[in-house]
Amino acid sequence: MPRNISRIALILLLILLAIFVPFIASGYAELGKARTSSSYTEAAEHYQRAAQHLPWRADLYELSGHAYYHAKEYAQADAAYQRAFDRRAFSPEGWVAWGDVHYLMDDHQRATEIWEQGLEQEHPSEHLYSRLAEIYQSRGETSKAAETLQKYTSAHPEDASAHYRLGLLLTLSDPDRALTELLRASELDAQFDPAVQTLRATLNLASIDDSPSARSVVVGRGLGLVNEWRLARIAFEEAIRLEETNADAWAWLGEANQQVGTEGTEQLERALQFGPDSSTVRGLRGLYYQRSGNYRAALTEFQTAAAMEPGNPTWLVSMGESHAKLGDLIEALGAYQKATTLAPEDPAYWRLLAIFCAQNNVNVRDVGVPAAQKAVILAGEDPASLDVLGWLLTLDARHEEASRMLNRALELDPQNGSAHLHLGMLYMQMNDRVSAYDHLIQARDLGNKEAEMVLTQYFP
Repeated sequence: MPRNISRIALILLLILLAIFVPFIASGYAELGKARTSSSYTEAAEHYQRAAQHLPWRADLYELSGHAYYHAKEYAQADAAYQRAFDRRAFSPEGWVAWGDVHYLMDDHQRATEIWEQGLEQEHPSEHLYSRLAEIYQSRGETSKAAETLQKYTSAHPEDASAHYRLGLLLTLSDPDRALTELLRASELDAQFDPAVQTLRATLNLASIDDSPSARSVVVGRGLGLVNEWRLARIAFEEAIRLEETNADAWAWLGEANQQVGTEGTEQLERALQFGPDSSTVRGLRGLYYQRSGNYRAALTEFQTAAAMEPGNPTWLVSMGESHAKLGDLIEALGAYQKATTLAPEDPAYWRLLAIFCAQNNVNVRDVGVPAAQKAVILAGEDPASLDVLGWLLTLDARHEEASRMLNRALELDPQNGSAHLHLGMLYMQMNDRVSAYDHLIQARDLGNKEAEMVLTQYFP
C-alpha cells in the first residue's frame, strides 16, 4: 500500500511538473523579451506576462509600470503600480514614480496622497521630499514646504537648485536661514549668483524697516525681481494681513496677481482707496493700464507718479513709452531724454533712450548713436550695451563699426539672441544672406521672436 501511494505521488508530481515547467519557462522567456524589447510599451507587456507566470516575482509589475511610465501611457502605468502595491512588492522609487504618474495626469491630490504614503514606509526615497515640497508650495503651505525640502537637502547637500528653492521659501519666515541657503546655492552653482545677490540686498533692506508689514512688501518686491511672483504674492498678502490699509501692499498684490495670470483690478482699486498720494500705487496702476492697451489712462497715472516723485527717472521712461504708444514721438523722445538727465551715470537709461530711437527710427544718428555710446562708456564691456550700440550703428549704415560691436557682444555672451538678431540684420544690409541666415537661425533658436518673424519674411 505505501508503495502504491508513493507511485501515485510520483505520477502526480510528474504531471504537475509537466504543467508548470513550461508555464514557468514561458515566464522567464517573457522576462528575457522584456529586457531586449525595442519599445517601452512592448517591454511593459512582457513584464506583465512574466509576472503572471512567475508569481513570486511580483516586483515585475512595478517594472511594467516603469516601462508604461516611460512610454507615457500613464493609465496603464497606474494599473501596473496598483498590482505591485496590492502584492506588497513596491520599492522606494516605485512610490515616487506612482505619484509622478498621477501628477502627470493632473491628479495632484492623488499624487500627494501616494507620496505622503510613501514617506510612511520603512526606507522612503528622499526624492519624495522634493516633490512634496513643490506640491505644498503650490498650495501656499510654505512652512510645510520648507520643512519638507530641508529633509531633501540634508540627503542631497550638493543640490544647488534645492538649496535655492529652500532659500526662497525661507525668505517668508526665516531671513537668516534663507540667506544661508541662498549663499550655499550660489557657491554650488554660479548661475544662481545674480538672483542670490538681489535677494541678499532685499533681505538686508527689509531688516532695517521697523514695520513688519513694510518688511513683507520689501521681501515680496525682491521675490518679484527674481520672477518668483507666486511667493511674492504670499508676502504681499501677509503685509495686508499685518496692516490692512497698506496701500503699497495692495498695489503690489495687484501686480503679483497679474504676473501669475489672474485679475488684479480689485487690489489696485483698494490701493488707490488707501493711498491716492502714493507714487508706487500710481505707477503700478499705470502698468496695469499699459498692459491692457489703455495708454491714455496709463500716461495719466505715470504723470501723476512723476509729479509726486519728480526725481525718479523710471516714471519718465514709462511716460515716454506711453507717449510712443499714443503716437506722440516728440513728447516720448523728450521724456526719455529727461530721464537720462535725472540719472546721467546710469547706463540703463541711456540704453533705453537708444532703443527708443532704434525702434521708432527717430534721431538715430544725432541722439540714438550717442546715447548708445554713452551706455557703453558707463557700462564697460557689457554685452547688452554693446548689442544696442551695434544695432544703432547698423541702422546708421556704419557697417564696420556695427560688426565690431556686435561680434564683441557675442564674444562676451554667445547666447545673446538679440545680438545674433542684429548681426543677422547687419549681414542682410551687406547682402550676405548666408551669414544673415545663420545668425537669424541662432537668434530664433535662443527664443528671439523677432528673428522668427524676419526669417519667415525673408527666408520663406
